[in-house]
Amino acid sequence: MPPPALLRLCLCAAAAAASSFSLRGDHSLAGLFRLHTTARRDDASVLVRGCDDAAFKSHGYCLSQALRFAVEEINNSSTLLPNVTLGYEIYDTCSEPTNFHATLCALARKGRQDVQVLPSFQHYEPQAVAVIGPDSTRLALTTAAVLSLFLVPEISYEASTELLSVKRLYPSFLRTIPSDRQQVKAIFLLLQHFGWTWVVLLGSDNIYGRAGLDALQELLTASNVCVAYRGTIPANSDASNPELHNLVRILTDVKVNVTVVFGNRGSVLPFFKVVIQRNITGMVWVASEDWSLARIIWQVPGIQTIGSVFGMAVEKPEPAMLERFEAWKMLEEGAVAECASSAEAGRESLGNARLDCTQCCTGCRALATVPDMYDAQGSFSVYSAVYAVAHGLHDLLGCASGACSKGTVYPWQLLQKIRQVNFTLYRSRISFDANGDIQKGYDIVMWKWSGPNWASDVIGTFRVNPDRLSIDPDKVLWHTEDGQVAHGTSAYRAHQHLAYGNVSCLGHAQ
Repeated sequence: MPPPALLRLCLCAAAAAASSFSLRGDHSLAGLFRLHTTARRDDASVLVRGCDDAAFKSHGYCLSQALRFAVEEINNSSTLLPNVTLGYEIYDTCSEPTNFHATLCALARKGRQDVQVLPSFQHYEPQAVAVIGPDSTRLALTTAAVLSLFLVPEISYEASTELLSVKRLYPSFLRTIPSDRQQVKAIFLLLQHFGWTWVVLLGSDNIYGRAGLDALQELLTASNVCVAYRGTIPANSDASNPELHNLVRILTDVKVNVTVVFGNRGSVLPFFKVVIQRNITGMVWVASEDWSLARIIWQVPGIQTIGSVFGMAVEKPEPAMLERFEAWKMLEEGAVAECASSAEAGRESLGNARLDCTQCCTGCRALATVPDMYDAQGSFSVYSAVYAVAHGLHDLLGCASGACSKGTVYPWQLLQKIRQVNFTLYRSRISFDANGDIQKGYDIVMWKWSGPNWASDVIGTFRVNPDRLSIDPDKVLWHTEDGQVAHGTSAYRAHQHLAYGNVSCLGHAQ
């Protein structure tokens, strides 16, 4: 009688052929990337629908290429994994169902389409020895819960919520983006640096926004900073939503200059459209990492009028790595174009092209040639995650001798080794603390405008161990009416804030 299976995955083979890039290797990674974007209502369905009809997401595609780039480098190295190779399956996690399905496919046994329930995880051999991704807190909470049952290492490159640091719940989760715990500290120190003691907090209506604001408000409550109002930006909204207009009206009523917006870009986009519609100008905005450099935000018509925007951004990668990656991408995108042309001509082989035609992706040839900083930061996080797995394998397989062992790799063993890695990648130290969080800080950026042209500048840094913030005052350019530093002190009458229930602020009002 065969051992019991948790789930039989009849669609794994079809899904892989339709929506993933793949490469055979001795040890395989599963890469979870959002290559397309679907409407959130699709997430409510239990059916796994294809992603190809959804809008192409160039950011997710760029990150998937960072995984392929890292694997190619590692496989060409004569020292890291000298006589074994890495492979990968890249899955399009365009929705909750596809994300869950991809997770189960990664857990399926090699050559099979089911996930077994074994007496012990110690002899479990899934398709993937480690999972890279996914890109968001919402999706990562699902994958981390499932993968942790089997102690399969998961390294996310963009899921930052502090909840994922709880090892009792998510023992196999690690990440190469800093935890929001660090981001909250950076925002708190920024407010302290400028002496802003009277602020508004706004967050997106999801775990990322709520948890971020909870942690920030806890720090502010213990200090001399008053939260004059805390509000929630409604999810799945547009600029016609009455809730958004009411939220922006409250902002004008409380008369506070400094607003922290801890939210994802999808929620922040309609919010700022309403801010512009209602002609709110000259304020100070503090942006969380998810939207601080997001193109869809700074391209909103009229956004340059809103005032001074400070933001948290993951430390900028070394230019040398980005240059190598961009050069590699240009070669690969040329191969994709040749692949598509050959497929259209009915040819089955490509000669010198490096991509199999089944790996062609709709929209790939439409990628922008100018690298986006948000893409660059995310790409380095993916790149670092792949190298962390490789260094873990290097130790587990005894590759320091010059030849790696060909023995079986069990995920729980690899997880132990990944937790212990400590190496330098383009002058960036890659190591994890006891919570699986990378020891990394943030750049403090500020939006700058020359007429309608947007740019950002790094005006300071936040570094950890010990926590410290530094700001270069010569780089701060205020977009206020008088061009001077914005005031965020409690110089307003207490009764102005009573309507919003911030009674704790009354002690600060003057």
